[in-house]
Amino acid sequence: MKKTFKRAPKKLFDKFSLYFPYSTVDVAIRCDDSFILTRRTILPYKNKWNLPGGIVFKTEKLSDAAKRVAREELSLTVKIEGFLGVYENAISSRHDISHVFVASVLKGDIVLDFQSSKAKLFKTPPSDMVPYQKKILLDAMAFLKRKN
Repeated sequence: MKKTFKRAPKKLFDKFSLYFPYSTVDVAIRCDDSFILTRRTILPYKNKWNLPGGIVFKTEKLSDAAKRVAREELSLTVKIEGFLGVYENAISSRHDISHVFVASVLKGDIVLDFQSSKAKLFKTPPSDMVPYQKKILLDAMAFLKRKN
């Protein structure tokens, strides 16, 4: 059964960002020894390569949020392989506390949502990647090496 969550109206969401950090997830989705990154079409970090990610909803488990993000942003069903850690990104427009998972594709073909213009596999972080996510991607690569 698909669970739906109540989303805050954009105006309220943006207002809260002035006062509170957001609990988020990012998902390092691997394909063999590469990871899927998408080119953002929206702020913050418009035109930068990034990991799929999003807000955690009230009552949603972190791992379920990671799976939902992969489904919503890429149309992929993923298997969570491990929890990478907690990363923080505080910029002027908002403050995210991100719980990061490493996952692999179970099924699906990439179909992008409105947030991305393209997807591509990377073995190393590109120079025009969201700055704090470069560290996440390097840590995900090290996670895979330890696992193998």
